[in-house]
Amino acid sequence: MPERLEHRIRYLFTDVDDTLTWQGRLPVETFVALDRLQRAGIQVIPVTGACAGWCDCIARTWPVSAVIGENGAFWIQPDDRGTMKRTYRQPLVERTRNRALLQRLQQRLSTQHDFARPTDDQPYRETDIAFDIGQQWQASREERERLLTLLHQAGVQARLSSIHINAWLGDYDKASTAQAWLEQEAARSGQPISTHEVAFIGDSGNDAAMFAHFPYSVGVANIAPFLDSLPHPPRYITSASGGFGFAEFVERLLK
Repeated sequence: MPERLEHRIRYLFTDVDDTLTWQGRLPVETFVALDRLQRAGIQVIPVTGACAGWCDCIARTWPVSAVIGENGAFWIQPDDRGTMKRTYRQPLVERTRNRALLQRLQQRLSTQHDFARPTDDQPYRETDIAFDIGQQWQASREERERLLTLLHQAGVQARLSSIHINAWLGDYDKASTAQAWLEQEAARSGQPISTHEVAFIGDSGNDAAMFAHFPYSVGVANIAPFLDSLPHPPRYITSASGGFGFAEFVERLLK
């Protein structure tokens, strides 16, 4: 990381698990960094594979402008009256049909393979399915790769994060929804948003689309195991891991 950034960042997209958190917890350093960004007028938008219920909690209680959830399926953002609104990438009929197909797929895989374990947050998901590979249960590298192969063979999109494998039906991902959110904000303000004003920070293969889409990208130190599999690695890597790496980047950004 350089001591100072060459452009003034106005929008910071960030992954959540193992980017804002570390070892399953949110460090106080992370929350203080988020508060400092908000006070400096920099909009923070978490972009996560986390479930809709968790995203709703983040949007309501953290110092962030919006939350993009379930790998780009929707964003949650307060309107001008402060009421939380959800904007989906797919209409309700399509989401309902896809949800039923995905639930049948999850049931089949979890019945046939003992390493295909649904996440505990599955009841709070609206548009995808998720398998636990590093949160409550540690899957081996071979089991992770096998599960990804099975999901791709079933014709769904699947991404590997540090704790989950998420799968969904649809042509959206984290990056395309982040771009859609930026276009909405530009339309609302009547001012274009330059790519030089946007940064992203993440930690795993689930962030590959974001690293490829945004030129100013950062990985926290624990991204190291994923680097060989990333077609577009982050431009910079912090020296610290997880939320501590996030706080390190914020120090540079606020300079």
